[in-house]
Amino acid sequence: MSSLRAGLLIAATLAVAVAASADERERSGAAAIADAVLWGREMPASALTASLPRNVQSQVVEYRERERGFRTALTRPPGATTEEIETYDRRVGIERVVFCLFSRGDVAKVAPQYALDADIEPDWQGLPEMPRREARFIDRLLADLPKPWLAPYLNLVAGHRKLCASEMDGEGADARSRALTDEARRQLTRARDGGNKLIRVVAEELLASGRCGEP
Repeated sequence: MSSLRAGLLIAATLAVAVAASADERERSGAAAIADAVLWGREMPASALTASLPRNVQSQVVEYRERERGFRTALTRPPGATTEEIETYDRRVGIERVVFCLFSRGDVAKVAPQYALDADIEPDWQGLPEMPRREARFIDRLLADLPKPWLAPYLNLVAGHRKLCASEMDGEGADARSRALTDEARRQLTRARDGGNKLIRVVAEELLASGRCGEP
């Protein structure tokens, strides 16, 4: 191998490593927690949350323990299409997050009920109406919520979806979109102050960044 080719190979390898490292940094700490809680993904490896405060770390440990014991109560539709499978997986993710966030006797019943009822769209297709619709469903639920302990999580998700909708409006943002951002921040503040440490971490991350993040 010529020295030129060797140099190019080393440079390319370094570039990939730097990009991967940068992506890992973006998804570490509070951002890593947000990635799991907001999008229904599994909690990331402990190395990515090691920078969080000690009192939050204990909650992360408990979350992971509950995650290991989680079994979905939802049934995958027989003969499901690719789109139906994506929707099912998304609902299972929501069920897992609710189950892991709240250590309560009734959570095993409430988590699948909420996950099954939630108005979700796995692929927003760049349309701000999709996260708006998800937020509207949650707001209607919050107006007459039979399980008040679920409110911090619902405020977090609704506030986040409103941020996403406002951000997706882009250059077309108007007074309605700006009002939605203000409403999102008020809702995220309520989520932050709801008493759940992990929800507080995610809400503070969103309030500080003001960004939707990648689905």
